[in-house]
Amino acid sequence: MAASSQSLCDEDEESLSARELALLSNGERTASRTHLCCHAARLLFLISHGLLLLVVSASLEGVDQADWWVLFLPVWVGNSICLALVALSWCASCPYIKACLSERQPRLNDSPSILTEVLPEMVMSIPGVVFLVLTFCGEYFLCAYLSSAQHGEPRSLPTATIFFVIVALLSLCQGTLFTQNSVLWLVSGTGLLCFAACFAATRQPGCSAFAQSLSVLPFILAVAALLIASVRRLQKYLRVLSAEERLLLSAEAVILGSLLVPLCSAGRKISRMQLHAAGPEGVAAGLLLCLLALPRARLCFLEAQRGLLEDRLFCNPALPPSTAAPSEVEVRIA
Repeated sequence: MAASSQSLCDEDEESLSARELALLSNGERTASRTHLCCHAARLLFLISHGLLLLVVSASLEGVDQADWWVLFLPVWVGNSICLALVALSWCASCPYIKACLSERQPRLNDSPSILTEVLPEMVMSIPGVVFLVLTFCGEYFLCAYLSSAQHGEPRSLPTATIFFVIVALLSLCQGTLFTQNSVLWLVSGTGLLCFAACFAATRQPGCSAFAQSLSVLPFILAVAALLIASVRRLQKYLRVLSAEERLLLSAEAVILGSLLVPLCSAGRKISRMQLHAAGPEGVAAGLLLCLLALPRARLCFLEAQRGLLEDRLFCNPALPPSTAAPSEVEVRIA
């Protein structure tokens, strides 16, 4: 009897330990889900606005009869899914957090730390919700202005401008206060702020075509700044990048450089009062924006697997340059 009871206890302990290991394994698989959800929201935001540019540009020839509420459909759908992804990121890694708490460890194996990576990313996604809501409101009132101007009764432009200015200022604050993706936030905020000012100032009757073309200039400068930042990022992390990551970052820089061509061409046509002829350039720019999300998505996936580039660079510091020993000079006295 004692032997049988002992064997039963051993079996219970083995089943309990197996169950605990299974729970830990399941929790560890969810470690990067918060990170992936946040990046998926950013990529979807980029794709939806690229599709918006593509759809609007393809409709420029008949834009006077177009339904702006239908043309803005990509951002209505995209912003809604982005909000859902950000909300999902708050609970996507909860099993991993529970597993870490049960083990009383900040991380499991080589998974992200809940103290320095998972929980901070959850907290930082809260301003992302505010950003998305304000962007949605600004785009809603912009669409209302374009639709009302089509019928000869323009309205809602000041409201749309105010929302875009608020979003731009929030982006500038985000880029100034936090180092992660600071260049992207600063460039995006500055570009949006300048665009909102230029667009609102050039909506007055009798405004010259050259002044209207200045609305494209902030986007050209923003893309140029992002191109420089992308090249510098490639140079900075070159020694910790795999061959695939180098290829993806190079492709990202090439796409950004290619994006400058249709933007400059569109600005040139607008300055010559040829807005309806700028459709192909807008379509090309929209396609390049959507294409830009492909290497960025793969890079995000690789960073989730191998760790952030900043962490890899910190863990693999550069070797100090070897200082050559001074050569000994033999002086022979005859």
